[in-house]
Amino acid sequence: MRGNAFIICLVIVGMLMSGCATTSTKTREGAGIGAILGGVAGAVIDKDNPWRGGIVGAAAGALIGGAIGSMRDQAAQEAAEEDRTVQYTRTMDDGTRETIRATPYGYSEEGDYKLVRTQVIRNGIVVSEDVKRVPMY
Repeated sequence: MRGNAFIICLVIVGMLMSGCATTSTKTREGAGIGAILGGVAGAVIDKDNPWRGGIVGAAAGALIGGAIGSMRDQAAQEAAEEDRTVQYTRTMDDGTRETIRATPYGYSEEGDYKLVRTQVIRNGIVVSEDVKRVPMY
C-alpha cells in the first residue's frame, strides 16, 4: 500500500510542476521538493490511509515549498532592480527564524543579466546558497 501512495505522490508532483509552467525557477523547485517531501511524510504519518496522507502532505508541501521559492525569486528580482541587498525574515511556528537574503554582485558575461546571490539562513546558519541570473530590462 505504501508503494501505491508513493506513486500517487509522484503523479501529484507531476501535475503541480506542470501547473507551474509560467512561474519562476525557485518557485517551481520549492513546490516540487515540498510536494515530494510532504507526500512521503503524509503517507508515512497517516498509517490508516496512506493515500489520503500522501495527497494532503503533497499539497501542503507544495504550497509551503512554493512560497519559500517565490520569496527567493522576489528577493533576487528586487535586489537586481534596486542594486542593493534585500532581506526577508520570518519566524516559523516552531520558533525557527528564517532569512532569505539576496545580494547583487555583478553582471553575466553576456551583460544581459544581473547576477544575484541568494541565501536561505535558518537560525543564523546558511542552509542554501545559489546564484540567480536576473534579466535586465
